[in-house]
Amino acid sequence: MAKKPSAKARKAAEEAVRQSKLDEKYGKPLFSLTYDMNEYELARAANLYGPDRMKDLFNGAAILSLALLIFVLVTMGDKVALTIILLVVAVITSTITTNWSRFATFLARKSTLGLVGENNRHHIVVTEDKLVEEGPDDRVVEYPLSELRHSRSSDEATVVDFGNKRCVYIPRAPMSEGRYQALVRFLLDHEPKKDKR
Repeated sequence: MAKKPSAKARKAAEEAVRQSKLDEKYGKPLFSLTYDMNEYELARAANLYGPDRMKDLFNGAAILSLALLIFVLVTMGDKVALTIILLVVAVITSTITTNWSRFATFLARKSTLGLVGENNRHHIVVTEDKLVEEGPDDRVVEYPLSELRHSRSSDEATVVDFGNKRCVYIPRAPMSEGRYQALVRFLLDHEPKKDKR
């Protein structure tokens, strides 16, 4: 005699069927997932959101300002105002690079990745031409894939950037590895092509 599914398994299956019917209102869904955004997930998103290029710029500015500070002290020791300005720039840029994860989390909170209220359940639907995010407080945002700027991925998550601080976080955990990799390839295919001149 076959075992009856547990109440939890039955409820999960019913929820999956209900959600798939809801997803169809956006068109034919290619990918669909639901997750809860929390501080841990926000930290993961921040690591992908804060661009490495920006960190490299701050590192370069810190090194350059320190080199200029030493040069000014050695050659023009009497220029106090210039010395103070270079010292302030060096301290600020080195502080930002030292605390990069905090700075990236601050930037992520200012974008659409930030936490909203108590209920932070997100549902993501990806169709051929758009990405739909159902967020907290019944917020629904549709992002046309034609506006996709870039996506940054790791083994654990992807952040899709549509510009103007409009980003969508997609964790790998709610999906199988194969589906996640297919989603990453799909997003990469929809990124604007860079001109090679």
